[in-house]
Amino acid sequence: MPLTHLEIQNFRLLKKVVIEPGAKLNVITGWNAAGKTTLLEATHVLATGRSFRTKRWSELIRHGADSLMVHGIVVEGDQEHRVGLAFDGRGRTIRVDGSAMKGAAVLARHVPLLAITPELHFEFLRSGRHRRGLLDWWLFHVEPDFYPKWLRYQRLLGQRNAALRCSSPPAVQFLWDEDLAALGEDLDHSRQNFFRQLREEFLQTAGTLLQRGAVSLRFLRGWEDSEPLLAQLQRTRASDQRRGFTQSGPHLADLRLDLDMDGIRTQLSHGQQKLLVIALRLAQLRLFMAKTGRRCVLLADDIGAELDRIHRQRVCDVLEALETQIFLTAMEARDFAPRSRAHSMFHVEQSCINSVSSSSSTSKKSDLPDVEMLK
Repeated sequence: MPLTHLEIQNFRLLKKVVIEPGAKLNVITGWNAAGKTTLLEATHVLATGRSFRTKRWSELIRHGADSLMVHGIVVEGDQEHRVGLAFDGRGRTIRVDGSAMKGAAVLARHVPLLAITPELHFEFLRSGRHRRGLLDWWLFHVEPDFYPKWLRYQRLLGQRNAALRCSSPPAVQFLWDEDLAALGEDLDHSRQNFFRQLREEFLQTAGTLLQRGAVSLRFLRGWEDSEPLLAQLQRTRASDQRRGFTQSGPHLADLRLDLDMDGIRTQLSHGQQKLLVIALRLAQLRLFMAKTGRRCVLLADDIGAELDRIHRQRVCDVLEALETQIFLTAMEARDFAPRSRAHSMFHVEQSCINSVSSSSSTSKKSDLPDVEMLK
């Protein structure tokens, strides 16, 4: 389900941009600070309702403007959907096919999107929440009842933790244990089932990209494997009371990556970290497409950074073989060398986007009409 039309207004340094992306590979070139990453960031906001660079919406509005807007047309089969998001400093407005919507989940349903950013491998290594999200993204899109269960679990967990912090009577503190444990076991069951598929796909992709060393990927469910969650919640009640929060459950689930080089478990270099996390992203994407029959938008920002020429080309070959829509940034076209000419190229310069012919060196400045605000 590719984006066939993308409009951006007053988003960071981009005043007015209109592009018609290709259905597969879109290579976006330009010098530093030209606006390449901003284009990807705006696409990410359209699909997820949030930026991958900041949590402050005020930073996204172009200097001198009082609002921003991102709008796109998504095609799935013979259906076309218009999705859009606007922010005016007071709040955001989300619309799908002209109707106002609550919550960004509806955007994610219409525009499944994954991103590979320069900071991705650092985020993966330092954030258990980020690692859990790798599993939950797929489950959100594939298992319709996963997200409602996850929301309910989070509400119960918040109530239990609030009672623990307020030193409520034990009858109140542990009122939610049975429901919390039942939901936690359900969430864990879904994650375990997906992890088995993810691990197999990941190991194949990691082998293609690294071609050296034995990689292992483990799943830690967030409590002892030897007992049910309810039993552990009951066993650790005194400790939970002292600490003021719940220490067991799927909210603490995690993934662990290891690389064995020639019989020695080694600390991963930045390049190896990046390759392994890219392999995880691509495994997610392939399993999503195989399970749903839908396509996914993949953002790949400065993917060649910290990779040598050989590994960069391996990543390029894997990306080019994917039957999905990709937005990829590079300083120059030669930094990314697709073996096929079946791709679209754009050049960003002084906050303007030029459509570049992939079969010649000529370029044509894209039409930049006024972008209407969401009505």
